[in-house]
Amino acid sequence: MKKFICKRCGRCCTDIGGRFSKDESRRIERAFRTLEKYGLYLAIPPEKFSIPLSPEEKTLMEKLSREKGVNFNPVPKLVLVNAKGIVRVIEWDLGSRRCPFYSEEKGCIIYRYRPLACKSFPVIMEADGFKLLDLCPETKNFSPDEIEIAFENECLHARKFSERVESIKRRIIEDQKD
Repeated sequence: MKKFICKRCGRCCTDIGGRFSKDESRRIERAFRTLEKYGLYLAIPPEKFSIPLSPEEKTLMEKLSREKGVNFNPVPKLVLVNAKGIVRVIEWDLGSRRCPFYSEEKGCIIYRYRPLACKSFPVIMEADGFKLLDLCPETKNFSPDEIEIAFENECLHARKFSERVESIKRRIIEDQKD
């Protein structure tokens, strides 16, 4: 069986996010409105989504941006407001449709430390299994049955990303009990 090999074309780093139709954006916003009862609020509209970052990834990328002289401006994506009105950012967003850590000459200058969402690309995990994002031109030659074998590492990271999302959900529920 063939394996996925990233050609390092940079398309995933330079044309990020915001590909939702108006209907998809409305559905995403509606879904998040149902979570407001738990104090979870969407801080940016879906059409502004780019790379999701955990607070730890954001902190690491801030450090790397200072070391490498990169202009990095993440924005809050999901915020949690507890009963006392204290706001905590649960998830950050890269805040750009072009990754500031991507160089035409060098590619990803933080490749070893790239976020989990980047490590899983072009694979996403949905309720019914793994899917490939069509932004990557290299995904066209793979059938759904080949994904888990051809994209073994990416699937591993997509699982970790999904586990992180589930962990966030559990934390929100626990926070609301306090």
